[in-house]
Amino acid sequence: MTTRAPRWAAALLALVLAVSASACGSSNPLGGGAASGDLKTVVVGSADFPESKILGEIYAQALEANGFTVGRQFGIGSRETYIPALQDYSIDLVPEYTGNLLNYFDPEATAATPEAVELALHRALPGGLAMLTPSPAADVDTVAVTAQTAERWNLTSIGDLAQHSAEVKFGAPSEFLSRREGLPGLKEIYGLDIAPHNFVAISDGGGPATVRALVDGTVTAANIFSTSPAIAQNDLVVLADPENNFPAANVVPVVNSQKMSDDLKRILDAVSAALTTEALIELNTSVSGNAGIDPDEAARNWVRDNGFDQPLADK
Repeated sequence: MTTRAPRWAAALLALVLAVSASACGSSNPLGGGAASGDLKTVVVGSADFPESKILGEIYAQALEANGFTVGRQFGIGSRETYIPALQDYSIDLVPEYTGNLLNYFDPEATAATPEAVELALHRALPGGLAMLTPSPAADVDTVAVTAQTAERWNLTSIGDLAQHSAEVKFGAPSEFLSRREGLPGLKEIYGLDIAPHNFVAISDGGGPATVRALVDGTVTAANIFSTSPAIAQNDLVVLADPENNFPAANVVPVVNSQKMSDDLKRILDAVSAALTTEALIELNTSVSGNAGIDPDEAARNWVRDNGFDQPLADK
């Protein structure tokens, strides 16, 4: 003869199952979590474009060579997604760009030079985040056009493009619509006024889809990173930004403060010091096109060639 559990026992069992399910759900890297006290275990994240993934892999591999246990959560999305993930302990570390991150936390910031941007960013970062030493390597946002468009309209600077605003279809990630250094800044500083129906949202961070849209005439101008190999490969013209709408954007590791340690800082500061803008272009070139290698292989080659595949103390 079977017996039924009392109602209170069934309710208790349901509560236990619900708590267990919630705990399992928190294992999702983007679902938030609790800060771990183990400073030698970190989860490295990245944005959803190749350079960010390469940098994330470089950080991860250098840390692993120095005894860290490293998880990876790459291709998360835009800053609006991965910064909250960094703050809620879904990830512990992410490659960033100084000026862009400054504008994210302080949309009214006016700093433009590398030194001024670094100082302002230190002040703007919320208490739960910390930045390491910025690298000399930089990757700045640009407004790019084809050589044909530049010749037809006699363009050399963003200001030259403003008088053609009504004719310009602009390609960029959707967040470019609202970011201070995006369309709002271009309108305020240069008078480049892009109507909403002339904005084409392309979500690959200035990658192949953006370049293709620019080259085939789907868009007239596009937001492309300065280290993109597509600029030289497609004879694109980067328009000058004399008023510094796009601030200095040096590569910098940003870490959840709970995971900051002398060891992590020592290793990643050494990595940052060794990175150059030219290296970023070479790394991006190596992963581009049908013959390109994967970001993790590109990172592995750079880590090996620069001696970061061995413990730092042994270098």
